[in-house]
Amino acid sequence: MKLSVVIMAGGSGKRFWPFSREARAKQSLRLFSDKTLLAETIERIMPLAEDILIVSSLKQRAEIEKDATEYKNVKVVYEPCGRNTAPCIMLALAAIKSRSAGDERAVLVLPSDHYVASPEKFRKTVETGLGFLERNRESIGTIGIEPAYPETGFGYIKKGAAAENGVFEVSSFEEKPCLEKAENFVRSGNYLWNGGIFLFSLSNMLDEFEKLAPDICKSVNSLQYFDVPDETVYSGIRSISFDYAVMEKTEKPIFTVPGDFGWNDVGSWKAYFDLLPKDENGNAKSGKANFINCSNSLAVNLTEKEIVMFNKERELLVVTEDAVFSASLEDHAKMREITEFLDKNNLKKLL
Repeated sequence: MKLSVVIMAGGSGKRFWPFSREARAKQSLRLFSDKTLLAETIERIMPLAEDILIVSSLKQRAEIEKDATEYKNVKVVYEPCGRNTAPCIMLALAAIKSRSAGDERAVLVLPSDHYVASPEKFRKTVETGLGFLERNRESIGTIGIEPAYPETGFGYIKKGAAAENGVFEVSSFEEKPCLEKAENFVRSGNYLWNGGIFLFSLSNMLDEFEKLAPDICKSVNSLQYFDVPDETVYSGIRSISFDYAVMEKTEKPIFTVPGDFGWNDVGSWKAYFDLLPKDENGNAKSGKANFINCSNSLAVNLTEKEIVMFNKERELLVVTEDAVFSASLEDHAKMREITEFLDKNNLKKLL
């Protein structure tokens, strides 16, 4: 089967403030190279893809277009408002169907803003899943991540019986666990991190939406245009995740392919810090920065100014042209409070 890839590139730009903004979310940041996370995602899967469809927010159009226009066979659909991942995926499937002339194809759904250390290993994992899907077209697949440690911030996939070499049936999906439960998951060897990567045939998933989320299916199919849907219609669609709307309700067989390709969701400044090279005192930086008597701290400087961090431990300092942000690296779970403060105090220009 031909492979169409859907890259979900929404986001509110809150987790990496002030680097990220509403008009420039995480996937449009250059965190590890001179390319954005979105560009790295496109290039990672392009050798396997017949075509790629990005689904993003209309607010982010200017930033997304900078990447999308650089590649052949890459199209973009812009949501006028966010309605969670189920409407996002249904919109993408409707757009793909409208352009595919009725051809059956596999669809791979990817987040746009994750880090993968080994793109080649990632593609081999996807190819294993594609091979299994080709022989089992009624199945729905996931790419699970071999857990490196007991993480409480991720959902988990419980492996069932081996379906064939490198592929397992899915026994269950587990919500984000407490630490003790996460430790038991990792210790058992039977659980994978759920990285939000899905694989299925186009016709099979369209049938599932019609069966399990008929309201979403009907509303999306009623749209006159998919590229930029009518806001009145789209804003009225029920907001629900793909996991809740489809994956937890489907009676179709679900499989998973375990992957070990250096995956990280880069979900916070702390996660970014963990991936960067460190000096002899455990400090990391991006841009011009100097550390004096500091340890295990992160400085991100997007300006030409010299910045100095003094006598700090586990500190975060981010400097942009219009903002300076200082916090503890341990405050990564509280970033929403920053943008809420800006919204309430007449500082929306910084959002």
